[in-house]
Amino acid sequence: MKPQLSEGFRLSLVLLGCAACASPNHSATATSVLTRSPTISDGREMRTAVHTVDSGLEGNTHSKVMSGVPGGPTTGGPASIEFAIAPIENDAPAYRKALFVKSDKAGKYKISLPPGKYWIGPKAKALDPINYAAGAFSFSEKIVVVEQGTFTHVDLSEVGYAP
Repeated sequence: MKPQLSEGFRLSLVLLGCAACASPNHSATATSVLTRSPTISDGREMRTAVHTVDSGLEGNTHSKVMSGVPGGPTTGGPASIEFAIAPIENDAPAYRKALFVKSDKAGKYKISLPPGKYWIGPKAKALDPINYAAGAFSFSEKIVVVEQGTFTHVDLSEVGYAP
């Protein structure tokens, strides 16, 4: 009987060999691994497509805090921010297929993606779009297009307001 898997899940057979000697005389053992890999609009698994393309998104993330006092100082600059990227399907973000990205301490990020149209936004919204409410910081949502053979530069920012 063939196992039935829910949409988005796949059963992989992983061969494990003898790493110590790599001898062809030793037999390999097998184990099965259940993984969840979201698919993109053309049916490819996003995780697989991400590792096989020469296109995607890159840019910088910034965080700033606006003073709660009129004319007060604004502080901020490059910052490590975690955000979501979801493919657009039927003119709406496919949140269930979102990838989560975190920029480095200098605010830089780069991720390989297959060509297509994508939503970029707060991680919390991708995780629960129905009940999402912005927190202390507001993340700028964007719709972007990734073209084959190029990394599209997109700068992202979050803004907080001090009391």
